[in-house]
Formats: sequence, structure tokens, C-alpha cells
Amino acid sequence: MSKPKMGPQDLPPPGGYPAFPFDRVKLRNFLKGPWTVAGFIALNIVGFRLYYQNWVEVRRDMIADKSAELAAFPIVYAENDRAMLKYLKQLHQLEEDIMKDFPLWETGTFLGEPVYKTLPEDTYVEPNAAELYAFTDPYDLPLTMKARIRF
Repeated sequence: MSKPKMGPQDLPPPGGYPAFPFDRVKLRNFLKGPWTVAGFIALNIVGFRLYYQNWVEVRRDMIADKSAELAAFPIVYAENDRAMLKYLKQLHQLEEDIMKDFPLWETGTFLGEPVYKTLPEDTYVEPNAAELYAFTDPYDLPLTMKARIRF
């Protein structure tokens, strides 16, 4: 165990401790009214100039993006149409293969009659989803079709 302190007790310094400052200290004003208004106006002028430059650049980028998008859309639509026609051809061949044992069956007709009697034979009619996905397993349908069909 340690020994207790021997000798005189700690006392305040002679003359006492200095006074504790508790009075209000006012802040210094660096900017007066006119300088504050002038700084606000200058900041707005610089800010609007920078905003306008940024807006011009963003607008130019938006126009470039939109023109690239418009240039690519015909290619994307053509590829989509090509893939759909390829798939329709596969469906036509599948129907012929399935119905080859039925001599009166004509592929692409309804009981031997054309589906679209009033249209010329070389007119393209875009198939609806039921025709397009007739032989597809319901769990293999695209997500857009699954949202419309309830199992």
C-alpha cells in the first residue's frame, strides 16, 4: 500500500485564482451590409454563368444521346422483326411436322379456309401473343406475357 502524502496541503495560489470570464463576447463583423449584398450579387452572376455553361453541355449531350438512339432504333426493330419471322417459320415447320399424318390439314389455314379472306395472300399480319407462343411451355413465356396470364 502507498503511503499518504506528508506535508502541507495543496492550497490556491497566493492572491487567489484569476476571475472566470463569463461575460458575453461579441463576434466581429467581417462583412458589413453593402459588402454582403455585393458578394451575393457577384456570387449569383458567377453561379448563373456556370449553370448556363453546364446546361448547354448537358443539353448537347442529351441531343447526341437522342440522335444515337433514333439512329439505332430502326436496326433494333429490324432485328426484332427478323427474329420474330424466323420464329414464325419454325412454328410453321413444327405445325407441318405435327399434322403430317392428317391429309386434309393445310398449314396456316383454319379448317382449309384462309384466316384472312379479305387480305391479299402476300400481306403480312403481325401475330398476336396467343399465335406466337402457341406451342410454348407457360413457364418459358417472356416476362411480359407472364404478367398477363394467370396460372
